[in-house]
Amino acid sequence: MRRFLPFALPLLSLLVACGDDGPAGPRGMDGGVTCVPSETTWNAEVAGLVAERCGTCHGAEPTFGAPFPLLEYAALVAGDAGERIVDRMHVRVGEGSMPPTGVPWPTVEQRETIVDWASCGTGVVTVGEGATRPPFSSPGEPPAGLETIDLLAENFELGPNEIDRYVDIDFPNLTDEDVFIRRFEPVVDDARVIHHFTLRRGDPRFGDAGMQYLYAWAPGTGAFEFPEGGTRLSPGDNIRLQIHYNNGGRFDDVSDSSGVRLYVAPPGGTEHLMVDPGPGAFGFRIPARSVETVQDTCIVNEDVTVLAAAPHMHEIGRDFEVLVDGEQQLALEAWDFDSQIFYDMPLELRAGQELTIRCTFRNDESSDVFAGPRTQDEMCYLFTYVFPAVEDFCRPAGASELDYMPGVCIDDPRAAETVFATSTETAPSWDAEGVLPSFHRSATRLLLVTSFPAITTVADITFAGQVRHEEGFVELDGAAHIIAPLDGLEEGVQLPFSAAGTLRASAGPSTFDATCPAPGESAYTVGTIEGVPAISFALGGETAVPITAFVYFD
Repeated sequence: MRRFLPFALPLLSLLVACGDDGPAGPRGMDGGVTCVPSETTWNAEVAGLVAERCGTCHGAEPTFGAPFPLLEYAALVAGDAGERIVDRMHVRVGEGSMPPTGVPWPTVEQRETIVDWASCGTGVVTVGEGATRPPFSSPGEPPAGLETIDLLAENFELGPNEIDRYVDIDFPNLTDEDVFIRRFEPVVDDARVIHHFTLRRGDPRFGDAGMQYLYAWAPGTGAFEFPEGGTRLSPGDNIRLQIHYNNGGRFDDVSDSSGVRLYVAPPGGTEHLMVDPGPGAFGFRIPARSVETVQDTCIVNEDVTVLAAAPHMHEIGRDFEVLVDGEQQLALEAWDFDSQIFYDMPLELRAGQELTIRCTFRNDESSDVFAGPRTQDEMCYLFTYVFPAVEDFCRPAGASELDYMPGVCIDDPRAAETVFATSTETAPSWDAEGVLPSFHRSATRLLLVTSFPAITTVADITFAGQVRHEEGFVELDGAAHIIAPLDGLEEGVQLPFSAAGTLRASAGPSTFDATCPAPGESAYTVGTIEGVPAISFALGGETAVPITAFVYFD
């Protein structure tokens, strides 16, 4: 099952510490004892570390949305005790939210030294060295000789009070023929205000639910280049650039042209696809004042290799795990909403294995938090590049499967293979004068027509069935199966049907007068589409989004 929804990525932030020789002071905001940091120790041990780990954003001229520099001792200790930058350092360093996962972390020993000093001996290191997999890295220079496509914000003006601004820019029809995107490379214009940006593919009319992620960047992440091959870009694709601006420095002269440069080549080599096997953003909640773990387990049904993966939760996420047959493959502790990157996974998944994505949340508020698309909602995703490009490589574990058994209205039934649904917004056209041949065939294709064509990214819908026709008399038989992250559908539901009767018209699309299972007009239309026998019917009865199923019998 695939799901593609928005996520944020890292913002490099500050890492500072203070000496152990200052007298104890009043309690800080976090309950720890504040102290006067040692300038001697700053100069000898800490200043170089801060410049190395935090200077990218908090240098002499702050960049990437950082509100101030962090290179001067006096600025770190300025202010009233309990309200200084240094007063909250031991908590951030101890819990692992500073520095972000996307930059080199201090060793455990360095963390313990920083926390002990910054907290006057009261702090605790609650996280080790972070992720159990390294960040995914790409070459510093792109391959030679590739064509480029620039997707940029053209001189976007940002006001001095815009701290959390998201801007969507759509780029349709970028190519006349299929190409592979070999490399995504950030183009950073005004580094003072860029927090992160993402690149997605999909129909803008259906919002985020219809978007498939292609690339995401934030300071420290860099370019993403496939070792070979790439991900496909086709004629007619709409590519959306979303930029998150953060004018923390209150600059009043911002005119930005940042974005992404695509390096493309003719299709060749391994085709990669981004998928998500996690619980996503549907069907779970985190009760008030509780710690809750959410997980999904799927059964691998086709061999794939995971190249790289980016976990995603929101602000109350705490821990993240990826397991295969119960063995941990990736773990993140002390999750940070501003530290979301791709990890180097090379992981072989084989048919029959169980893949589990597990998220743990801590809700300290007085109201429940629900899964959903907003920042204040929660998500549990693993945005994953796999090859070969198999969209449905993993089916939900514990959910029922399609179990097609012919019904009462089909004479001389035959075996039928399971087919997977595709979706579209535009219905196919029946042959106006098409004559249905005599035949007895099993279903070969299932097309869903709906105003929400992203339905197949959030639900698994399969079908098996057959049609028999002879001299105007038809027998239809089949079953649709739906698994979706909605109440009553998590474990799957099967919708069988069986009907037989006489066509009302000898040519063109026609309903029929049923004789089985009961007399009356049928709910099914029968005819040909581009010469191929087909049937259509409403799927699921009264639904929030009407869906018409077209089943082909090639």
